[in-house]
Amino acid sequence: MKQRVKIAMSELVVGEELPWSIYDHEGKLLLSEGQIIEDRERLDSLSKHGLFRLVAGNNDTQVNSPFTAVVDYLQRLAKIFDALESNDKRAREMSEQLAQDIYSLCESESDAAIALVHLPNRFDPSMFQPVQCAILCYLMTGSQDFTPHERVMIIAAALTSNIGMRGLLEQVKVQDTPLSATQRRIIAQHPQKGAKMLIDIGVKDAVWVKTVLQHHELNDGNGYPGRLQRNEIIRGAKILAIAERYSILITKHDKNLPISINDALKGFFVDQGTKYEKKYCLTLVMELTVFPPGSFVRLINGETAIVIKRDVSKTTPPLVKAVLDADNEILPEPALRDLTQPENDIMEVCLFRDRGNLDYNRIWGYI
Repeated sequence: MKQRVKIAMSELVVGEELPWSIYDHEGKLLLSEGQIIEDRERLDSLSKHGLFRLVAGNNDTQVNSPFTAVVDYLQRLAKIFDALESNDKRAREMSEQLAQDIYSLCESESDAAIALVHLPNRFDPSMFQPVQCAILCYLMTGSQDFTPHERVMIIAAALTSNIGMRGLLEQVKVQDTPLSATQRRIIAQHPQKGAKMLIDIGVKDAVWVKTVLQHHELNDGNGYPGRLQRNEIIRGAKILAIAERYSILITKHDKNLPISINDALKGFFVDQGTKYEKKYCLTLVMELTVFPPGSFVRLINGETAIVIKRDVSKTTPPLVKAVLDADNEILPEPALRDLTQPENDIMEVCLFRDRGNLDYNRIWGYI
């Protein structure tokens, strides 16, 4: 049985024979094994598609799918948290490996990983948010002068940043009363506690530890725990602060409803340069684009579609698949819509309530 594996653009080289055939989202053959990508223009044209190759596999695994991988990530993250709380030295290696795995997944599956950040789900928000933030940190460090090692360490920090108040997060999920003075103190001290827990298990990387320690500091000096000034905050912490804020805005929690992706991004234009670092706010906006993967959009024809691929070049429309018809009924199969046709143009970004029966693996072409 053959399975489709997403092809990273870094695997394609101009002027060299292809080691495998290339297929698009619909399974259509684009180039055969042995053919040559003649020039950069042809490579850029291919980059507008979701590209796949076939490998031997079995029926029950969606290779490289973020929508499948996230279940494993959350299980591993729970074990990491348990190990950190029991001062188990293995937590360091476990965290580093998970951070590396998320980095590698984002390298090959960036659009689907971004979609994972935005799509409605039924995961525990306190467990899912670290994975959201890890993906967002990957995006914001890609176009800057970060080394791969530094990027992985910032992702590790995103995964472990709130370990210092894990117990409190469990409490407030079922708490109807305002936070007590003790709970507010735990929140204020959790960056220091988390950093100490990392040091205690043998983490020596300064980027990882300082990013956790400083991820609630703000450029205006009104953050915590140290009320640091802009030039005292390391860049990893500035990036994680933006990632956390964005994830909170777009995610449904027990006590708040999400706002639209567009409204969340607009918010960073207001706060950039005051609370948050301007260049990283702009990087986030540029990387996500106006219509990030995972956005639900209403088309002029009345259908609701999901954005499955960004237009990073800003020269062509994003790739979308319709999932609801004009009567708000789920379509039998997700349908690719050509946004260059006027009747398919995007009318607005819309919030979407999870109905539990959209198969993201099928929509993105993993099965």
